[in-house]
Amino acid sequence: MSSKLEKQAASQAKILSNVGRQITRRVPPIPAGIDLMGKTTLVTGSNVGLGLECARHFLSLRASLLIMAVRSLEKGEAAAANLRAEFPDAKIEVWHLDMESLRSVQVFAARCNKSLDRIHVAVLNAALGKFRFERVAEEPRHEVTLQVNYLSTALLGLLLLPKLKASSADGQPGRLTFITSDSSLGADVKDPGDGTSLLDSLQRADPYSGLEQYATSKLLITMFAARLAEEVNPEEVIVNSCNPGATRGTAFLGNMESWAMRMAFHIFFAIAGRRVVDAARTYVYASVILGKESHGSYMDWEIRAWPVTMYTEHGRHMSDKLWSEILKEFRLAVGDEVIAGLGHLSHLGVGNWNFKV
Repeated sequence: MSSKLEKQAASQAKILSNVGRQITRRVPPIPAGIDLMGKTTLVTGSNVGLGLECARHFLSLRASLLIMAVRSLEKGEAAAANLRAEFPDAKIEVWHLDMESLRSVQVFAARCNKSLDRIHVAVLNAALGKFRFERVAEEPRHEVTLQVNYLSTALLGLLLLPKLKASSADGQPGRLTFITSDSSLGADVKDPGDGTSLLDSLQRADPYSGLEQYATSKLLITMFAARLAEEVNPEEVIVNSCNPGATRGTAFLGNMESWAMRMAFHIFFAIAGRRVVDAARTYVYASVILGKESHGSYMDWEIRAWPVTMYTEHGRHMSDKLWSEILKEFRLAVGDEVIAGLGHLSHLGVGNWNFKV
């Protein structure tokens, strides 16, 4: 478990160490005998890149149903058409999900609860990075990177827990995997110290660094996954976070404004970046192959150390503070009646939604 790997955290976070791992370590193939027949799988952001390749892996493992959660139904259906041509017997459904809207997350989760008996595997992959400060259109107009990579992803994970728990009746725990990043390893969260909430302090337009905000958002979702795992019984749902590593052919560099920075990253990805098909296998290891030993952990195809700050007293304090703030935020965003409807999460050890707030 990551909780026992503190001694590895500092070296893991070093840039040269990271580059070395990327060049010298290869993602192993999926072991023989892994079979998703009879399983319902869900992947967000699955019309392109790592999400699409993860979906392809799941279909190659004979998943009985694949839910592709995408912002653009047109693009999602185009991707699904290619997958159906490749896997003609597969059952694939494309559902709308706009991660810039907590309301859309709520509607999507309600559809899951109404339409699906259970979800066996959920991989929350959808993410973005903006190099200019932007806010989402939906009130209270959160900064877009924080909204998509942290707030919406965390809320979706919580709202999917009932259907993931239901899958444990089939003899194996449900699987909930949050996708993180190498950039989280050296990231940290500062206490504003002026009475401002942490969430508000992380959404200031000046100063703003897109790279730093992306790294922070990935640290926050890693903290959330570890904290959520403390509340969830791994006999019912295994919760973990997965880092696919630097990957060629993804959209991460698309909106970098600095030509020099874009060129530097292109060179790095060309030298050290993994192929999408290889990096996506880390998703399979996290969400299917590794078992209860990965609960609450940070991993690729093996369990790794958490980001450095998560082992410190400061990091633990920030994690607890963010946990309290995000639950308050969700009450405001989706309404007390929705929260009250999650009382059955007590069967997961979560209890009611009034804890630690």
